[in-house]
Amino acid sequence: MFKSTHFSLLLIAFIVLMLPPFHALAAGPVIINEIMYDLKGTDSGHEWVEVKNIFDQPVDLKNWRFFDGSNHLLNEPPQNGGQGSLVIPPGGYAILADKADIFLADHPGFSGIVIDTVMSLGNEGEILRLIDQNGNVVEEVSYQKGMGGNGNGYSLERTSDFSIQFCESKNLGGSPGQPNNFDCNKPTITPTPSTTKTKTPTPTPLNISPSFSPPLALIEGETEDDDDSSGAASNDSLPVMKVNVIINEFLPNPVGTDAENEWIELYNNSDIDVALKDWWLEDASGQKYVFKDEEIARHGYLILPYSKTKITLNNNGETLSLYSPQGELAFKISYSGKAKEGMSFARAGQNDWRWTSIITPNTPNQFASSDSTKKTQVAVQTMDESVAGKNAEMENNTTSVNSADADSYAGNSLATSSTPTTADKIIIMAIGLGLILSVAAAIFIKKALPPINS
Repeated sequence: MFKSTHFSLLLIAFIVLMLPPFHALAAGPVIINEIMYDLKGTDSGHEWVEVKNIFDQPVDLKNWRFFDGSNHLLNEPPQNGGQGSLVIPPGGYAILADKADIFLADHPGFSGIVIDTVMSLGNEGEILRLIDQNGNVVEEVSYQKGMGGNGNGYSLERTSDFSIQFCESKNLGGSPGQPNNFDCNKPTITPTPSTTKTKTPTPTPLNISPSFSPPLALIEGETEDDDDSSGAASNDSLPVMKVNVIINEFLPNPVGTDAENEWIELYNNSDIDVALKDWWLEDASGQKYVFKDEEIARHGYLILPYSKTKITLNNNGETLSLYSPQGELAFKISYSGKAKEGMSFARAGQNDWRWTSIITPNTPNQFASSDSTKKTQVAVQTMDESVAGKNAEMENNTTSVNSADADSYAGNSLATSSTPTTADKIIIMAIGLGLILSVAAAIFIKKALPPINS
């Protein structure tokens, strides 16, 4: 009996110890639940987004911000015609409206919370975020016009609290303040071009020929003079080249003197070399560095030290923006809170930035398991991540990914460590203690009970 019990306990303990620790993924307390981005006729002033409190406690949205490409403060009702308050009860809804008074006029008799804020939702697609009072991104979703709701008077509704899928509403005008009522199999109707508003111009692809030098960039609405007489093939028959130059890592608080040791790293996620002449880098204070003759090789890095740019990286929050020669935003990264000394702020994935103790200038970013995965505050504009360079076009990227593992982008990697975390050690110790007590109890029971005669 003892041998059988002892063996069973050891087998169970072995199985438990061999299983990896389970870490639950928790959702934020407030989600974006419904999106009315492209109404019939004019959109201006009529757009709105519904948020829902899925927490079991009230949530105060004071000093929260709504992000639609820029951060916008939520105005506390009754400012600008809002009603209710910034506190959403458990399971409750709130409408974030571009114009609160217009929303209430469009929905007479609506008695729920209506919060006025600035809003401009792109009709082609958008990344939307909710950012709390501490600068943490609580919620992020994205949509595209192919999902529905594109100019036909219907909204996009979330299929469940813990799903990121949106489908077109069954209700004309949506379901503000009510449970969602959607149809994921509903055929969508594409509106005529006259009813479609586009927030950001879609760039015109630029064909590249190795036998002539194209302009630095072509933006929709601009034309290129066709004065090429070199005998090169027609642009229509040439391949399309695309560039994507991004800010990839920077060191705001190095060990020692900050100004002498600070640097910013760019990465070229393109298959061609890019000449950066007349591009510029700008910080939150407006300090600029205009590129001269720098080039960045394909899938290569470029380190910009303070001694060259004269851009000072603030330790208590910073915004860095990269612009094309035409002034189009190529990439923007913001953070707030105290910069960690001797650690760089690096891109782990699209919309995922982290402090890392593994500083990697001119090489792919790396992250140890001990590095914090919680961002002090990050606002990354990725919908404008690609802007044309000297030999390329401007490409608009609206993909939203919140995973470090999803980025093969810059070869960045999350370095896994065989050293268990403190929580894992506690779990292992608890299992070990339980095993010892179980064995001791089995021995005690064996001695205390009379032997079983077979």
